Amino acid sequence: MRRGVRARGVVGAALLLGVTLLAPAESPAQPYAYVSNERSNDVTVIDAATDRVVGTIPVGDRPRGIGVSPDGRTLYVALGEEDAIAQVDVAARKILAKIPAGSDPEAFAVSPDGSRLYVSNEDANTASVIDTRTGKVIATVPVGIEPEGVAVSPDGKLVYVTAETTHTVSVIDTASFKVVATILVGSRPREAAFTPDGSRAYVTAEIGAVVSVVDVKRHAIIGTLKIERPGAKPKGVVVRPDGKRAYVANGASNDVTVIDTAENRVVKYIPVGRRPWGLALTPDGRKLYVANGASDDVSVIDTVTEQVVATVRAGKGPWGVTISP
Repeated sequence: MRRGVRARGVVGAALLLGVTLLAPAESPAQPYAYVSNERSNDVTVIDAATDRVVGTIPVGDRPRGIGVSPDGRTLYVALGEEDAIAQVDVAARKILAKIPAGSDPEAFAVSPDGSRLYVSNEDANTASVIDTRTGKVIATVPVGIEPEGVAVSPDGKLVYVTAETTHTVSVIDTASFKVVATILVGSRPREAAFTPDGSRAYVTAEIGAVVSVVDVKRHAIIGTLKIERPGAKPKGVVVRPDGKRAYVANGASNDVTVIDTAENRVVKYIPVGRRPWGLALTPDGRKLYVANGASDDVSVIDTVTEQVVATVRAGKGPWGVTISP
């Protein structure tokens, strides 16, 4: 939900803002984890090789959803109280522009070719489609009530938008910008993630404390996994590049669920920081980064040993995390 008084208007393109650097900007090709901090209004930059903080980028009011372009050169950050997506030059760690993104953008996904952003507009019950080249909204699609998480299929043909109040996933065809199916999932769904082959998707449900497994071709639920942890509120979800594991951030139970995707069963819970929310995997799938919103840090999990190998201090209220390719 929107916090406090809305910031006035949307700042136009090419608006340069201040940047705090702790070290010179490295090549954008080097893998970095970027963490949105919704209470300190900035992004923490972590070197994924050393798990050390190498920079902090002020981005605007209440950053939450975060993603990076396929070439790793542009970082996008949703600013819900500015009705905008901040566009950040990764190499310079500077904001290039703030793109108008419809009302109250919270989460979004970048298309596989980087040409579009698909954005959930929480208080408008719509999803906005943005052309990243022009920075213009080219379509607005009605979805469920209180839309939240957004995911694009690996082939770029479908977009899933979860809706917290209607407990549904709206399936958008990216050629027609039409909703082609609506899938009833668990109570208060938050995020979705596709397997690398695009055959299945995993959808978290915060109140239902479940993860729904979706047959993508049939738009049908084929399994429901209960998160058997006290107070669990599943939110973030990612699937490893080899497709063998899915990971779920459990919120109030302060741990991460490990799912065996071959058998669709929970195999482990990994303790992390307080209120894990956003998740991201390194391109090789060896490390999982977990944004812990209540302990102001990031847990780094080795996905081979399935243990936390580092805890990195972030800003205030870490919400989302993404990693450059």
